[in-house]
Amino acid sequence: MSNELKSQYIHIEGMDLAGKTTATQNFIKQTGREWDVRRNSIVPDNPMYLLADSLRRADAYDAEVLGNLYVAALIGDIRTFTWPEKDTIQDSTILLRSIAFHTVKGTPRIVEVLQELAPLYPKFDASFVFTANIETRLLRLQSRIDNQPEQISPEDLLVRDKPEMFMAMEAALIDLSKNSFHSVIIDTSTLTPDMVVQKIFENMPNSK
Repeated sequence: MSNELKSQYIHIEGMDLAGKTTATQNFIKQTGREWDVRRNSIVPDNPMYLLADSLRRADAYDAEVLGNLYVAALIGDIRTFTWPEKDTIQDSTILLRSIAFHTVKGTPRIVEVLQELAPLYPKFDASFVFTANIETRLLRLQSRIDNQPEQISPEDLLVRDKPEMFMAMEAALIDLSKNSFHSVIIDTSTLTPDMVVQKIFENMPNSK
């Protein structure tokens, strides 16, 4: 595939309630183009990832067992990945979310394996990590509870119920993403939606 025809692959990462979903939707709208969105897994329909995620949601196993399942899913991602044919946004990654979680959770064997796999991960055209302060996130959480209670997950409540753990995970995620993908950090706490999208555009690779 020539450089002129090569699709763009953009990475957006961040802990919950940082504004990733809103920014992704607004960015796609403002580009006026069609984008695929992949969440966590970098390949469509990775069966090991789907199994690991369903068992996590069911709280079926402890962190170490689930961590090994996510490691298997990550290996499957790396071995079967091909560059997307369409412009694609990667909304979070198994790699970074898992390393951040297990760093704070205290399962070092999982972290070691994940870190060994990190150099094999594909590199994105541009990478962004979204963050926000606790106060902003709590306001967003309350709005979601009031207006979209069906979309509340245990991860959303972590910022309210265990803020120190949440912020430690975010710090690890930001550090990892900067080191692995040279990510641009965007704090959405005081930015309007248009300002957030403008920051993405400012750091995008040259348009095709």
